[in-house]
Amino acid sequence: MAKSSPSRTALFSILALAAAALATLALAEAILRVVPRFARSAALPDYGDAVRTDGLGPGGLLKEGFSGSLTDGLGGRISWTNNAAGFRSREETSKTPAPGAFRVLSMGDSFTAGYRVDQEATFSRLLEKALRSRGVPAEVLIAETEQPSTGLWWLLHGGFDWRPSLVVLGVTLGNDVAQSFFSVDPPGDYTIEIRDGGVAMERLASPTPLRDRPEFALQLPPSALLPGAPETVSPAHRPLRLLDLLLGPLPQPIAPSRGASSPRFLFDGVNGLGIYLKDPPPQIVLAFDRLDRTLLAFAVATRARGIGFLAVLFPQRFEVQPDDWAATVRAYGLAAAAFDLEAPGRRLTAYCAANGIPCLDLSGPLREEHARTGRSLYLPGGDMHWSAVGHRAAAAALLPAVRSRVPPPSP
Repeated sequence: MAKSSPSRTALFSILALAAAALATLALAEAILRVVPRFARSAALPDYGDAVRTDGLGPGGLLKEGFSGSLTDGLGGRISWTNNAAGFRSREETSKTPAPGAFRVLSMGDSFTAGYRVDQEATFSRLLEKALRSRGVPAEVLIAETEQPSTGLWWLLHGGFDWRPSLVVLGVTLGNDVAQSFFSVDPPGDYTIEIRDGGVAMERLASPTPLRDRPEFALQLPPSALLPGAPETVSPAHRPLRLLDLLLGPLPQPIAPSRGASSPRFLFDGVNGLGIYLKDPPPQIVLAFDRLDRTLLAFAVATRARGIGFLAVLFPQRFEVQPDDWAATVRAYGLAAAAFDLEAPGRRLTAYCAANGIPCLDLSGPLREEHARTGRSLYLPGGDMHWSAVGHRAAAAALLPAVRSRVPPPSP
């Protein structure tokens, strides 16, 4: 029987090793594609499990006394604890602050609450720690109030009872402009009037549901889209998931709020594209006017009570990270020249300056942080929320503005 030549044996060995390597890579690729499905099916509780289902409570919209582990959206877990009043804190809160305490009421939506971020990693908690390390006896109460008008109602009907020294209102540009449009003035939820140095606010018993508001169905103007713009928004993927492990994930377009097949709404609660139009339609102008009035009402109501106020603008991720804007432009088929990413912040800060409303736009500091480090400040996958890295950057930018409002110690 003839023996195989050494060259043929070596060739067989190389082919066998190559086949084994390919099989291993194929198995790894299959696992990477399938495992997320299993992870989703056995997911931990999520952010909504820590939120009330029956409206505002003493501390806002967070569920009183909730404590547990929630998903971080990345296959891991975070800790989350709300105290008995409904503030996100492991410490209980009394209506009366300790003598000499500087109490900050940090109000806002899921950004402020700390969506998918650990208990001690939110910008509010980091701000509290930074103030205390500098000798300020600070206490920061985290109140989830969904949107500015709901937050104003809560503040006027119980929030002030917590006796804050300073109210910090987070304004998320991705959705708070749209929510102000739909919630302020009939047929929305609230009426807001500013008169005689005070605020008069009423809540409508039967506001018109969003689905019955014709403005809810308005689309981005044709001038904002390129010819042949896709009807659906698809996430960007590398040919192999293994490449994501080696090179990192591709920048993702920011997601639409009503599903991938409904990406072009003028008022979208996630991508917020309509508010960035260079030539906004009258509905967008009216939305900003209603938000303006709400911010002025906050300033008037706090000033009347001798309480400090600071509006803080939370920028959309594509304002901060150019790769995210490029990915969004490609995925949506946008005519980039029809958009001005700095327009919302510029407009709101100008209004605040003209009306004596303290305001801090975080877009500049966060943009600088991203450019300096190259790290994403946002959760992956087109999510609009900050990661723990983003919360750290926000806290660092916010600290000087808050610290400057701390009164000097009594002699």
